[in-house]
Amino acid sequence: MDANGSRPLEDLVQWNGELSGLIRDARHGEPTSAVTFRRGHAVAAVERVITAIASPGQLVEWVQAVHFEDQVHVEEGHQDLLTRFLVEISTPELFEPVTHEVCQRWLGILRTSLASDAER
Repeated sequence: MDANGSRPLEDLVQWNGELSGLIRDARHGEPTSAVTFRRGHAVAAVERVITAIASPGQLVEWVQAVHFEDQVHVEEGHQDLLTRFLVEISTPELFEPVTHEVCQRWLGILRTSLASDAER
């Protein structure tokens, strides 16, 4: 991407920029070291839909890109939750269409998980 060695995969996981460009750069960029997909990334992405910054379709597209990237690993200790998020959102035809209500529900689930960590 840039001369500073910006990492396309990191930008994709953080949804840091225009989606189609992020996906293109991640797929066609130089192989990078592994990136960890965390609950905070999922929260930020779902919030984009809830606040109308992104559409439900863009969320599905982003999750598909993140989910099918070999170098993206899921946050340690939260694989079940995050894998369920990735699978359900990336395949709305198998689960349910991604709507604002679905995003609200996931936001609650993810925030509850983060809050329970904060209490430990």
